[in-house]
Amino acid sequence: MDEIKTVAIPIKKEIKAEEDHDSFKEQFTMHIEQFSTAPFLFIGSGMSRRYLGIETWSELLKKICDDLHIGPSYNFYYSKANHDLPLTAKLIGDDLIDIWWKDDRFKESRNKYSDQVKTKYCPLKFEISEYLNNFFTIGNDQYFEELQLFKKINVDGIITTNWDVLLEDLFSHFTTHIGQESLLFSEYISVGEIYKIHGSINDPTSLILTSDDYSNFNEKYPYLAAKLLTIFVEQPVVFLGYSLQDSNIQEILKSIITCLSEDNITKLQDRLIFCNYDPDCHVPVFTESTLMISGTVLPIKLINLSSFKGFFEVLANNKKRLPIKILRNMQDMVFEFVKSSKSTKKIYVSDDLDELQDSKNVEFVYGVGIQDKLSEIGYKAIKLIDLYSDIISDEGYVADKVSRNILPNINARYIPYFKYLRNSGYLNEKGEIPESNDIIEFSPSFISIINSIDETSFQPSGSYLKKKNDINNKYKSFSDLVQKENFLHILVYTPCLEINKIDLDNLLEFLIENWIAKNHKNTNLRKLICLYDYLKYGLGK
Repeated sequence: MDEIKTVAIPIKKEIKAEEDHDSFKEQFTMHIEQFSTAPFLFIGSGMSRRYLGIETWSELLKKICDDLHIGPSYNFYYSKANHDLPLTAKLIGDDLIDIWWKDDRFKESRNKYSDQVKTKYCPLKFEISEYLNNFFTIGNDQYFEELQLFKKINVDGIITTNWDVLLEDLFSHFTTHIGQESLLFSEYISVGEIYKIHGSINDPTSLILTSDDYSNFNEKYPYLAAKLLTIFVEQPVVFLGYSLQDSNIQEILKSIITCLSEDNITKLQDRLIFCNYDPDCHVPVFTESTLMISGTVLPIKLINLSSFKGFFEVLANNKKRLPIKILRNMQDMVFEFVKSSKSTKKIYVSDDLDELQDSKNVEFVYGVGIQDKLSEIGYKAIKLIDLYSDIISDEGYVADKVSRNILPNINARYIPYFKYLRNSGYLNEKGEIPESNDIIEFSPSFISIINSIDETSFQPSGSYLKKKNDINNKYKSFSDLVQKENFLHILVYTPCLEINKIDLDNLLEFLIENWIAKNHKNTNLRKLICLYDYLKYGLGK
């Protein structure tokens, strides 16, 4: 098997943690937000060792072998197999089969599993599964905070080579598929699913354990790679709990790159993210690096860390507008319609579509909620990104309809409220909605959100906020800041400026220029648009 080599490259725009965890989180957030899709995770045994205390594969085989007392020591099998772990497992399984069927020590296990035996290696898989069933995440005080954040992260799906049920416990709202074939024969890769391509202890016979298992598994690698290719080219892929030398990842990446031209391999640069655990790395570091695989240089992003807390916080804050269950149901319904072309109770398709010859004339509306609300704004589905554009370029939306039908129903951190509320007459001179508003029945929670917004709502947290005084001492105006700083610092420093230093015409010019440059997913740029909206229409500056 070819050796994987990690090469750290000196680069002109290296991404690194400048001061602390907050700096890393801001950089990682900006990187993730450039993608229109949520990440997909590849999770390896390192996560099970961290959160469950499960041994390494070699340690696990040794413990099982020693505990079962089947004859020779583990070292005998390990040396006989020339330190090949799948072959070691095969040799142990060869000797266990007869003992397992005869020895009273395995009577309970035989009663439970005897009708599931498919090969002579199944008894070893049964005993390993029974052992791993004893590991739970409950009571893991050392990593309690990390686990609470882990279960809140927003990702589209997970692929793992782990056998344990850690991921099923953390993501109980995901659907789990066991075995390589579950991924190979799925009609499409859905959101909210866990693919356990090396099997699961919930189905012990599915474990990829022995050299025979790996031989069968490797025969299907090209098909697996073709299936995974759609993920790699469409979504950021984050590898957790794997060594950069891991043979499983090496084989997958080798199969992937054989399907791609040199130009397309370069396009993977921002999509492949490896988390490398380093106990001496007290502050997470985000850098560009490469992997050398079979003579091909594969660009990657590398995160070195000793704690996953900040990493999980970023993914937890990478909010989806709709819950994963609803997204999966939406995808399933549309997929079924594409196959059958028939309307259902949940999907309505106009008969007029048969008359359309030009696909440019097709309008597609996906509504989640009450149909009557759509009639208020017609079939023009106004999204948050449309509102950002309207604030700086005036798309001509009716302020009253946006205020009543759109703003109260958007779930996002930064929303440009004030242009629409001001132009609809819902704000007083202080930029607030009066509590006793008689014109429209806004909910108390919505009124509370609007009235709690002030200039501090747009300021950064952590280390950048600590620099507020230094920033105002250094820069005389927003224009001065733009002339002296790079794009990232302009975005972060501007909300720290005193209000009288921000010329709205100059700020608007900056926003238009960078919005046209397609930085639509940048959270800090969106936040600046909302700051402009607040200053111009909320405060009337």
